[in-house]
Amino acid sequence: MKIKLLLLLNLLVISFVFLFTDCQKKPKLDQTSIQTTLKLNAFIKDWLIIGPFPNCETCSTVDYLHDSHCTGFYTDYLKSIGGEKNAIPTDGMQIEIADKKIKRNWSILKSKNNQIHFSELLHPKDMVIAYAFTQVISLKDQKVILSLGSNDGIQVFLNGEKVHESHPLYGRWLQNDNDFVPVNLNKGINNLMLKIDQGVGDFGYVARFFDYDSIQTNIRKNIEKYKDLKVVAFADTLVTSFGSRDKISILNPGEKVTIEMIHEKKGKLGEKFVEPGDDAYFILKDLPDGFLNIKASFRDLKGGNIESETRYYKGRLKRHPRVKRMSKNLTILDEKGNSFFPIGTYGAPVEDYKILKNAGYNFVVTDVENLDKIQEAGLLAAVHVAGKTPQDISKFINKYRDHPAILCWMLYDEPGYNKADLQYIYDIYNAAYEADQVHPSYLVITNNKVYKTFGPLCDVLAIDTYPIADGTIEDVGKNIAIAYKQLERKVPIWNCGQMFSWPNQRRPNPQEHRYMTYSSIINGAKGMLWYTFKGFGQNLPVDDPELWEGQKILLSELNELAPLFLESGFGDKIQEITKNESIQAIVKKSTIGIFLIASNISKTEIIQAGFKVNNKFNGKAPVHNENREVLINGGIFKDVFKPLDVHIYKLSN
Repeated sequence: MKIKLLLLLNLLVISFVFLFTDCQKKPKLDQTSIQTTLKLNAFIKDWLIIGPFPNCETCSTVDYLHDSHCTGFYTDYLKSIGGEKNAIPTDGMQIEIADKKIKRNWSILKSKNNQIHFSELLHPKDMVIAYAFTQVISLKDQKVILSLGSNDGIQVFLNGEKVHESHPLYGRWLQNDNDFVPVNLNKGINNLMLKIDQGVGDFGYVARFFDYDSIQTNIRKNIEKYKDLKVVAFADTLVTSFGSRDKISILNPGEKVTIEMIHEKKGKLGEKFVEPGDDAYFILKDLPDGFLNIKASFRDLKGGNIESETRYYKGRLKRHPRVKRMSKNLTILDEKGNSFFPIGTYGAPVEDYKILKNAGYNFVVTDVENLDKIQEAGLLAAVHVAGKTPQDISKFINKYRDHPAILCWMLYDEPGYNKADLQYIYDIYNAAYEADQVHPSYLVITNNKVYKTFGPLCDVLAIDTYPIADGTIEDVGKNIAIAYKQLERKVPIWNCGQMFSWPNQRRPNPQEHRYMTYSSIINGAKGMLWYTFKGFGQNLPVDDPELWEGQKILLSELNELAPLFLESGFGDKIQEITKNESIQAIVKKSTIGIFLIASNISKTEIIQAGFKVNNKFNGKAPVHNENREVLINGGIFKDVFKPLDVHIYKLSN
C-alpha cells in the first residue's frame, strides 16, 4: 500500500512539474487584450488599434512636410488612459478628445498580412495619426532588436519609456525593417505602443523582433552594404550622409560620425559631427572649386573605425560634344537625319508592343533582350544600361549600339533622390559617349534642386513631376522652365508624366493629363514619356479605361502637331491682355502653320482670356480638335478657359 501511495505521489509531482514547465513555455494569453509570445523574426500581426486623430488640421495636402506642423504627432491623445508611455488599452475601450469632439474606440486587429495598412482600415486617412498596441510575452530578460517600418513617422513606447522616434521630413514608404531599435524585454509581459503619423497616401506600419547579437554580427559581416557615404549638391548646399542611423548605430549606440571635407590642394576645410544617417551640410559658396575628398568615420565598440571616402567636383564639368542623333535645336534625329518628337512609356510588356505602336507611341523604356521584338513592332527603345562600373557600361553599349531599334540609353534613375555619387554619374556619362557617339544618354530627375548638379551629365534630361494627388499640378511646366534656365538651354528636356497612382491615391483624370502634357510643351519640352502603361502594380487600360481612351486621343494630337513642337526655339511667350497670371501661352511657327497654345493653370477658376497677336491676323481661327472657331480682329481675340483647359488655335497656314 505504501509503495502504491509513493508511486501515486511521484506521478502527481512529475505531472505538476510537467504542467508547470509547459506553462512556462506557453503562457496563457489574456483574451481581453492582445498578447503575443515572442518569436524572433516573426512579424507581429495581432494588435489593438485606434484612430484616426488629427495630425495637422491647418496643413495643405500639397507639398506637405513632416515637421513641427505635425501637431498631432506631438500631442498625447491617450492622456485619459495613462498617456502614450503607460496606457494599457483593451478591446472596446473609448478615448474621448472633448475639445475636438472626437470619440474613438480601441478594436482588435488580427492581420493576415505582415504590413498593417491603416489606409485600408481608418477614415479619414490623410493628415492624421493612429496608435497600435500589443503585449509581447518574453520567457526571460533579454536584449533584442525591435525592427520597424512605417509610413510616415513613428514613435515607439515600451514599458513606460519612449525608445524610438523617426519623422522624415518628406515622409517615407512603408517597408520592412527600416528601423532597428535595440530594446530590453522583461521576463513576462511587455507593453508595446506605436504611434504612426500620416501626411497623404499610404499609411501603416510593420514590426517584428530580431536577436540582438545576430543583427550585430550580420551588420559587421555585410558592413559594405551599410556604410554608404552619399554626397549631393541641393541648390546652394552640399549635403552629405553616412550609413543608416538604425543600422550602423547599433555597433556603438550614441556614437557620432565624423565627416571631413578635404580639398585636393588646400587641404582640410572643416568637419561635421552627426548621427549615422543624418545629413551634414556644407555651404557650396564657402568651398573652393576643384576636387573635394569627403571622408567619414565611425568608431565600432569592438574596436577600429568604420570608414568611407568619396569625391565631389565643385565647378563646371566638361560636357562631351553633341551626339549624331541630336540636332543643334535639341531635337532627336532618326537614321535619315530627320527630327522627330519622342513619345514613349515605361511599363511596356512585349505582348503589348503592337498596341502601343497603334496607340501612337514611338518608343518604350525596356531591357536589351527585347530589342528584336521592339524593332518588329516598329518602335524604338530607351534601354536600361547594364553593369555597375563605367567599364561594364561601356562594354554593354558597345555590344548593342548598332541595333536599329536603339533610341537612347537610360543611365540612372533619380540620382538626386538616391544621392548618387557625382563622379560616378560623370564617369558613366563619358563611358556611354565613348562607346556610342550616335545615340544620346538620359537621366531621370524629380528634384528641381539637383537639375544643375546632374543635368549637365547627360544628353537628355527627363523630368518626372508627379503631382497627383498630393502635389502642385502647375509644377509640371514650372519645372521644365527651371531646368532649361539652370542648364542654359544646352540640354533638351523631356517631360516624364504621371499616368499611375500612388498607393491609395488616384491617377490624373483626362483633363489634368492633357493640361500637364501641354504645360510641359508650352515650357519647351522636346519629348514626352509617361510612367506608366502596365507593370509596377499598375494596368492603365484595365484600371482606368477613361484615362487610357483620353491618352489615345492625346497621342493622335501630339503626332499630328509634332512638326510644331520640333521647330527651332521655344516659341514666343504671349501675354494674356488682362494680365491674368493663370493663363500661359506661346505662339510658334512651323511647316504646318502658326499656332497659339494656351492653358489655364487654375484648378478652380473659369477665365475669360484675351490675346493680342500680330495685327495682320484677322478673321476666323479654328480651335484644334474642338470643332469651333474664334474671331480675330486686329490681332486680338478672346476665349473662355475652364479650369485646366488647353486650347490650340491655328492662326494661319
